[in-house]
Amino acid sequence: MNGSRDIMPDGKSGQMASIAAIVSWAVFTVFAIFYSGQELARTATFLAILMLVLFCLSHSARRLGLKRTLILFAIAVLIANIYENLSISTGFPFGSYVHTPASGPKLFQVPIIVGPIFYSVGYIAWTLATMILGEPAGPDDRLRYWGIPVVAAFIVVGWDICSDPIGATLGRQWIFAESGAYFGVPLANYLGWYLCTWTFFQAWSFYLSARPTPISRMKPAYWYEAAAFWAIIALQYPLLWFANPVTQVVADTGGWNWRSGDVLQAAVMMSIYTMLAAAAMGALAVAVRHRETPPSA
Repeated sequence: MNGSRDIMPDGKSGQMASIAAIVSWAVFTVFAIFYSGQELARTATFLAILMLVLFCLSHSARRLGLKRTLILFAIAVLIANIYENLSISTGFPFGSYVHTPASGPKLFQVPIIVGPIFYSVGYIAWTLATMILGEPAGPDDRLRYWGIPVVAAFIVVGWDICSDPIGATLGRQWIFAESGAYFGVPLANYLGWYLCTWTFFQAWSFYLSARPTPISRMKPAYWYEAAAFWAIIALQYPLLWFANPVTQVVADTGGWNWRSGDVLQAAVMMSIYTMLAAAAMGALAVAVRHRETPPSA
């Protein structure tokens, strides 16, 4: 394995840590979905988010090294918080909205947990985009250094399309000033998500392309971990739909009424054809590339 000195060793220990984080996330998420106690469910949700963040940090460190991983984390959290605070103050780029106390303690106008969530879903989307397009061949591989952020931003917005109507219209964790056509969520929110994530993805690309130390080449199993986690995250939406069979009428902030069952069923459909599709494409691209790579490479 080649790479910088701060790259963490890959192997069974790293793989087991990833599997443990994925399984823990699944356990906490299932508990939060099916347990009716609000406080315990909220704690389980927080622990699931923590497992997601830990997976992404450790998975990244195995390939990029701890220093670069923490820099990428800082870039994502900083840019996400700038965009979030800007949008809450001005309406650009996500639209006008506010976070409610249900989202937890805040730093300025944004819940503390928001930045790490942006980083985590962004990191997995970035990894899937790298799997689909292939790793940059070097600092001069401009097509991939520009292309990966474009593809990664599309992938991460696929997740947001599934989650935002549930968090906003059903959960009231954030409230838009004006309702939108997609179950109360405005189009600006998704355009803003693309802009925000593309911004920090492109910043990651500039940073990594400027690093003289090569990035470690990883075995296919390493990449499959990210695809598996993204697929499992997608499967929470069918589980949510199954766990909430009673349909209720919910009004958004604009006064439009939506049926909760329709919101959840739409999340199921979107998760299949955005999130599961991205996970499958990434895993298949790695498998095909690995098969066609000469053994001596």
